[in-house]
Amino acid sequence: MEKNFSKEDIIKNGDSDELYELRLWLFKESCRLENQESSLDDRFMRLEAEEKKFREEAAAMKKDIAHQESKLRQDAAFFDQKLTILRKGYDDLNEDRKKLEQERERLSQEKKYTTEAMYEGSEILFKGVHSQLALKKRYKDLMKIYHPDNLCGDRDVVQLINAEYASLSREMDMSMKA
Repeated sequence: MEKNFSKEDIIKNGDSDELYELRLWLFKESCRLENQESSLDDRFMRLEAEEKKFREEAAAMKKDIAHQESKLRQDAAFFDQKLTILRKGYDDLNEDRKKLEQERERLSQEKKYTTEAMYEGSEILFKGVHSQLALKKRYKDLMKIYHPDNLCGDRDVVQLINAEYASLSREMDMSMKA
């Protein structure tokens, strides 16, 4: 188609060579358009398949997100329950600590009064003891009670007992020698 005639002019007034060339061009153009249409159809099918896959993935992700949000809410509620339990436990421990401190203070005061009474009445520990044998027996009994290794033991009381025992022992030794 070297001449610049329109297709309608060739169809109406063209000779057989021009018509053959036009037919050949139309066939090639038709093949090109069919190939292009086929290519577009393939691309369209792939795009539809990708869109479907994308929508399925999006739906799965939405479902997973909903599940994760639900789990997160449950975990938050569980955490809040744990926190409440821990706070209550700390409050109970604090209350117990205060009670323990009060009890310690009470026992300390009681021990103080007992020790003072022991110092004031140390002669009471060995009251009624008139012999060396009775003195030793009372000393051993008192040591069994007040030795620091015992549960109710007290080092200060043991020192007091030892001092009183030594004092009474010397007095009894002197009286026997005299």
